[in-house]
Amino acid sequence: MKMNLCLSLLLAAFLVTGCQSGAEDQTENTSEQENITENDSTNEESPEDVENTAEIDENNDEPQKSHEEIIKEKADEIITLLKEDDVEKLSEYVHPEKGLLFSPYVYVEENAVTFKKDQVEKFLNDEKEYMWGNEDGSGHPIELTPADYYDKYVFDASFDEEDEVVFDPKEARGNMIRNVKDIFPDAHVVEYYVRGTEEYDNMDWKALNLAFEQDESGEWKLVAIVHDQWTI
Repeated sequence: MKMNLCLSLLLAAFLVTGCQSGAEDQTENTSEQENITENDSTNEESPEDVENTAEIDENNDEPQKSHEEIIKEKADEIITLLKEDDVEKLSEYVHPEKGLLFSPYVYVEENAVTFKKDQVEKFLNDEKEYMWGNEDGSGHPIELTPADYYDKYVFDASFDEEDEVVFDPKEARGNMIRNVKDIFPDAHVVEYYVRGTEEYDNMDWKALNLAFEQDESGEWKLVAIVHDQWTI
């Protein structure tokens, strides 16, 4: 009799404990569900947020400039500096390792004069005469100071008011072989062409070629200024 009473009490206690545990689990699950719902609501983007994100994505989708566009912009800047005789600023465009080569004609000689970047900065103040090549026709040596060479074979026409700009020209305008790409195979060239006058039957045309190569950082730098004109 006592045994049966004890078993009944234990069973009753077990049932009460189980019910309480079930109620607690249900309460806990309900609380977790409420937290999940609240977090989802918090993470939802407002229309304003979506609009701002779209603007950012649109800005990131702006097309990058091509090599040709970058080089042409640099070439235009250099033409302006040449017109203004601003060789100090010009030196900032010069290739740091290869320096700046000068050629009076579109056929570049192997021993063409090349100035280092810091020499370009003082180019017009250099009173030394250099052998720049030989005159077409006469074959006479072109022995000039940098300033005199500049006037005769660098900015000797209104290249800032050019009649034509050509990127990587293939054909020579005169009868002289164009070999700039042989000297600088990795270069891109921008040619500024000024047509001749009727007075001289258009034979007094001039062109200036600016050659660019990338430096170690991938920036396009000036490696050559190659003059071109009618030759015999």
